[in-house]
Amino acid sequence: MRILSGATVTVRRLLDAVLLALILVVVFGVILAKVVPVTGRETIIVGGRSMEPAIPMGSAIIVGRVASSQLHVGDVITLRAGDEHARFTHRITEILDRPDGRYVWTKGDANERRDPTPVHESAIEGRVQASIPMAGYLIALLSIPTGVLFVIGVAATLLAAVWLLESLELDQVDRSRAADVTPGRPPDAGEPLSPRPAVTPSFAANAGFGTIRLSVADQIALSRSTRARRSRWQADNDARAGRGDTSGTE
Repeated sequence: MRILSGATVTVRRLLDAVLLALILVVVFGVILAKVVPVTGRETIIVGGRSMEPAIPMGSAIIVGRVASSQLHVGDVITLRAGDEHARFTHRITEILDRPDGRYVWTKGDANERRDPTPVHESAIEGRVQASIPMAGYLIALLSIPTGVLFVIGVAATLLAAVWLLESLELDQVDRSRAADVTPGRPPDAGEPLSPRPAVTPSFAANAGFGTIRLSVADQIALSRSTRARRSRWQADNDARAGRGDTSGTE
């Protein structure tokens, strides 16, 4: 029984930690996708490998606007170039100051050659301030209805599993407590019963706050069970007393 109880507690706490981690990851993804743009920056998902290993594919980068005079060789910038104004993120390898403005030569870290032509400062959208590997996949997942439903389904499954294991844990505690009752003695007579072992409340049960409390129905059931055990104890004592009186008269 103790081995089973210990395993239940371990698995329940593990699932509790996974559920909490899932919630934190989702909140982090929402912050990147919705909160960061409010600060004047932009979150971009990297869809190529030209900047590996510094910025792997699937990363989320935070781009902030910066004046062209503050750009330096080695900065990673996001810009638009070409006839289709495709957006890409490369590193500055050279800066040219010309009469019509500042130009920059760029190159992807994984590319053998630098980009075909220098880019005018007007095409630069900003400098990369932070890069979070794999976060781009999370943002892409949360941006589509199917992905949101998937995350909700995983969270609901974990929540149901935690509640089930917690119910089993409480049931095992109740059985252990009932087994500790000494035969022939009422639950509330003589020495008090050993206190009920504490059950650590789960994150799923109380959202991280408060303690577990019995419902009204559970309290009524517990009271009825106590009265029934007291009645059986009294009946057993009366029966033993009756047998003792008979043996004394023979």
